[in-house]
Amino acid sequence: MERERIYFYFFLGLIIFLLFLALITLIPFLVPILWAIVIAIVIYPVHMYLQRLVKSRTLSAGIVTFLVFMFLIVPLSVISVLFIQQVVDVTQKVVIYFQKNTFRDLIDQITSLPLVRDYADRFGPLIEFTEREEFRKILAESLNRALRFLGDKLGQVAFIAGKNVFYVFVFLLTFFFILRDGLEILKRVERLIPMDRDDLENVFSTIYRTTLAVVYGAVGTAMIQAILGYIGYTIVGIKFALLWSVITFFAAFIPPFGASAVWFPLAVYTFFNIDPWKAVFLGVWGTLLISTMDNFIRPLIIKQGVNIPYVVLFFATIGGLLKFGFIGLFLGPIIFTTLFSLFKIYERRILRKGT
Repeated sequence: MERERIYFYFFLGLIIFLLFLALITLIPFLVPILWAIVIAIVIYPVHMYLQRLVKSRTLSAGIVTFLVFMFLIVPLSVISVLFIQQVVDVTQKVVIYFQKNTFRDLIDQITSLPLVRDYADRFGPLIEFTEREEFRKILAESLNRALRFLGDKLGQVAFIAGKNVFYVFVFLLTFFFILRDGLEILKRVERLIPMDRDDLENVFSTIYRTTLAVVYGAVGTAMIQAILGYIGYTIVGIKFALLWSVITFFAAFIPPFGASAVWFPLAVYTFFNIDPWKAVFLGVWGTLLISTMDNFIRPLIIKQGVNIPYVVLFFATIGGLLKFGFIGLFLGPIIFTTLFSLFKIYERRILRKGT
């Protein structure tokens, strides 16, 4: 008996140690692997439907992988290239402006705006502070740091491009095998986990519903907001509309203002620099279309799949984003919803049995 116990703990320790080494080995590929898992969960029903038509699991997985490459990877790559081009254009314009104008010229242009000019007395202390030497030093240092950062990133374009191409390859390879063999892998995992089958299915169902809710409720609505933003910005004639729409996409994940933190200042800018009626149009467009996603559609979709308090969802989403990057938008809610599910299982299986 003692020998069996020693063998059990030795075997368990060896498995944990090897799992730890396996995780370290996979860390360089962790982001594309996690993305492959998330997208595969969303696309899996399409794969199952196609598999019934073509009568081949491998062929179906190959077709779906190709479609994801053509309609997801390629458009995102094109948008990324255009986004980088617009960032470079904006950077060049900033550099050229400060080469041709002094900081005093910038202050004069700002104070000449009607809104600032009408309230010049209130903005007086702020304007006076901007004329001090200490503020100029802070501004100059900030600009130099920003330009150095952009310069370093642009200087690493070849390395970053090669890295991203490799990540795309890892993503597609992982995505294909998850579609083809994912169900068998999941069944094997179920057999290895010492939990009641109903409880295990409940945990997997929670992960599945949370992933779908975040994809459709957060990423999906943010993407729609970005597209609507691009259309609105283009109609009113705002320069670098694609750049602002990408910023709108990322701002959509940050409460409480979301996408309105981008389109509202642009509407104010349009009012004073382009045309007041176009500004009114952008304001109505942003309120009725862009922000409607934030206030109604997104919470409705997410709440149907994520059964945790809103404040917990808020910290899970923002905390996941800050800690793990964009993939953290999924990891954060999945971690907390799974934890809540395990709490319920613990309460039902252990606490109630103890009483």
